[in-house]
Amino acid sequence: MNRDTKAAILCAGVAAPSADNSQPWRFEWRGDDLDLRIDEGRSGRVSDTRYVLSDMAAGACLENMVIHARSLGYAADVQTFPRPDDELWAARIRWRRDPECDQPEPLAGAIEQRHTDRRFPWGGPVTPDTQARLNAQAKLMPGQRLYWPQTPRERKAALSVIRQAETLRFRSPTLHAELFSSIRFAAGWHTACEEGLAPVTLAVEPPVRPVFQALRRPVVMTMLNRLGAASILGWRSAWLPIRLSPGLCLLVIPSTARSDVLAGGRALQRVWLQATLDGLSVQPYAAAGVLSLGFVPVEPAFQRQLSRLGTALGELCEPGYGLVFLRLGYARSAPHGRSGRRVPASFGTFP
Repeated sequence: MNRDTKAAILCAGVAAPSADNSQPWRFEWRGDDLDLRIDEGRSGRVSDTRYVLSDMAAGACLENMVIHARSLGYAADVQTFPRPDDELWAARIRWRRDPECDQPEPLAGAIEQRHTDRRFPWGGPVTPDTQARLNAQAKLMPGQRLYWPQTPRERKAALSVIRQAETLRFRSPTLHAELFSSIRFAAGWHTACEEGLAPVTLAVEPPVRPVFQALRRPVVMTMLNRLGAASILGWRSAWLPIRLSPGLCLLVIPSTARSDVLAGGRALQRVWLQATLDGLSVQPYAAAGVLSLGFVPVEPAFQRQLSRLGTALGELCEPGYGLVFLRLGYARSAPHGRSGRRVPASFGTFP
């Protein structure tokens, strides 16, 4: 494998999504073998306890690389979590030429196009044929599946779970601090940034931007929460956009083992790329799934709410564990702002 091929594969990897655009990946080449590691300095925060979010991001990164390499004629032999005593070592990938990989890989063409879109409303519908294609992509990863709330009762229950989780992110001081620390307000409301969330990507309406920016101060958030601000923000960030979008699905994993969470990240990426090829806009909602797994240490005052959240999500998608919701629909245009990426050298050994 030559240097240009290696560089192209890594560039495909870092185009993958990650929680709050944290990009928690490190690479190290050993000949034609590639070690994918979790970046210790960009992982392990409160919501990433036990590396759930980082494992998802590692899975998405891994799948991007596998897909792009296949389009270049290379197959991948993947070993996940090769050494149990090294919790940051997510995977070792051994690349080999494979004549059968000469066939075009349709998903590879969507890697650079894929993006998060937080705008609404979106048009529809998401047809049964489209749902079938997305389902098929998820099922290519053993044990992974998509759950689609079909009835009004199921959709109402899903909306309630998502809104509760998003509300908790503004109500819990710990989660509030984590959320706003990832937003790069210094970038302003018109430019992207190479790491973290640029305000321009958040689809916050201009009249409320000053108020939203003020919410990063804990004293302001605490004061406004006495007036129900967290509930209003949960309604605006989750309930309203989903209510005004035609499609909603939940990625369900078979267990909470790290290997299944990483496989969930791979399935998520395949679904997202297929959605991109189908012209769909996508917004992920990971809070409900991540919080319901029970690994996030929130304040004691919110433990009962967290427990109820886990029970409600479990009833929605059993058997299995809900990992991330996807809001789907058709936007009239591409969003103006997209999250950037760090320079390649910052991810470790680039060829």
